[in-house]
Amino acid sequence: MATIDPLPFRLKLPGRDTVGFDGAWSISYRLEGFLHLDGDTIKLEWAATRWTQGLSFTSVKDEVDQSPIGSTEVPLSSIRRARLRGGWWAPRLQLWARHIDAFEGIPGAQPTTVSFRIDRRDRALAAAIAAALDAS
Repeated sequence: MATIDPLPFRLKLPGRDTVGFDGAWSISYRLEGFLHLDGDTIKLEWAATRWTQGLSFTSVKDEVDQSPIGSTEVPLSSIRRARLRGGWWAPRLQLWARHIDAFEGIPGAQPTTVSFRIDRRDRALAAAIAAALDAS
């Protein structure tokens, strides 16, 4: 397999908004990372940021927390299919698994699929990665 540059990606993680007697609070997450094709594995590395904003009778809170860097590897033999989806407006690289635990440990992944959001400028790179994954 030819050398392909790492693909920058984002993963969607659900946030949480609450309103109660203790105030109004919003927690949101942003996860960014790189997907590397390395021989017969996909290596993923990411960092997550959590924003907590809140307002109560006694305080205003605006905090940003950075999580430790996470990583995992997925064997290419675990990937059933890879496609560039979403067109021009919301491009994403979507992977389908051959078995239920293939994407275990990847934040925001479903049991059999994971969808990496990418920037429009990285569509060609994502298409090259999808073609390389389908060819393997």
